[in-house]
Amino acid sequence: MNSIHYLWKNDLLRFQKLNTASGEKITIIDRGVEKENIFSGAKVKIGDKVWAGDIVLHRKSSDWENEIHAKKQLCNSVILHVTMKNDCDTLRRHGEAVEQIEIECPSSLEKEMYEAFEEHSNRLPCTQVVANLENIKRNSIFSRLLIERIEEKAASIEKMMKSCENRWDETLFKMMIRSFGFGIQSTIFEEFASTLDFRALGKHSNSMMQVEAIFFGQAGLLEEESIPYYYKDNANSSTYYNELKREYRFLSNKFRLRQMDYHSWSSSSNHPHVRIARLAALYYNKNVSISNISVCHTLTDLNKIIDVPLHGYWYNHTCFGGTETCGNGRIKQRQSDVIIINAIVPMLYVYGKHRSNQELCEKAEDYLHELKKEENSITRRWEENGVAISCAADSQALIQLNKRYCSTNNCINCKFAYHYIKQQIKGSI
Repeated sequence: MNSIHYLWKNDLLRFQKLNTASGEKITIIDRGVEKENIFSGAKVKIGDKVWAGDIVLHRKSSDWENEIHAKKQLCNSVILHVTMKNDCDTLRRHGEAVEQIEIECPSSLEKEMYEAFEEHSNRLPCTQVVANLENIKRNSIFSRLLIERIEEKAASIEKMMKSCENRWDETLFKMMIRSFGFGIQSTIFEEFASTLDFRALGKHSNSMMQVEAIFFGQAGLLEEESIPYYYKDNANSSTYYNELKREYRFLSNKFRLRQMDYHSWSSSSNHPHVRIARLAALYYNKNVSISNISVCHTLTDLNKIIDVPLHGYWYNHTCFGGTETCGNGRIKQRQSDVIIINAIVPMLYVYGKHRSNQELCEKAEDYLHELKKEENSITRRWEENGVAISCAADSQALIQLNKRYCSTNNCINCKFAYHYIKQQIKGSI
């Protein structure tokens, strides 16, 4: 899409005085429906006469003439030709002249638009618009971006639901497992979740040892090769580690379990053991269910479901055979917030839609307005450019803006880019 096309489509020409090449005043009544270089079904007033038909747009009026010669046909319903440069005589349709208008687009603005729309530059010229746009407009755009992000997550949940044969609690737990990757390891944790056999887990859910054996075994972390050489002696001398291995061998044979490759975890220096132990504790505790999160009314209620303290071996170890730590066995609040944002909120939203319960959908969105903003490279970049982030709803909106618009140079469909260009145009006239 070129700059003239964008200006017409987004009704940005209303800030200019429009006159035809012959001097007639033009008023745009209906811009029409977009079809390549034509907007069909448009309506304009030229002088004192109203015309209905198609609008053709080109950078130069001769471009249309060249197209006509190439295609050997005329668009008989054209009522107006919009161009940035009239470089040929008025075009004719069935012997009648087609009115032309030449619009203005400042060279600096056209360069900005060209770089954003065509060259895929990494610059973000509209950052100051995001920072300084009046609150009511910015909040409106943020709200749309937030819903867009929730809907994207909802779509991935729908796919996961099918793989779980529409079992809500299993889907919820798999979403929570993915969220325990905390962004960096989310894909690996999702892979781990796909290996878990909830039928096998359900039959042994009353034994913490057997639940842990399945979790660690399926993650491939009971393989001796997965343990760093400097921890192996301590691990092999651990009664707990050896009991887990025995239990997993029995359960693996019983249910024909297929574990993931432990090498998957080597891509990150963060040991996943404590998080997997916490997930096993959450499963054993039996509090994570769609019914339980749907009856919660506050973030405190949700945190009580998530914060299951660790006991025994994992109270003071980071991995098998690893050194002891001084942790208190509780999940960090920042981690709890991430789980609520990425697992519970979208799951609650999908469940609300499924049950036609708008209250649940609104509750899910309300949680994001109550939670603290997220801290990551994307949010830090926006803040460094003067954009205020007050809560998780704002940070989720900005993450969506960055991933779906800025990083992909999808400026054409970005509302902030629209306001930026609008300001540039108004400032040039």
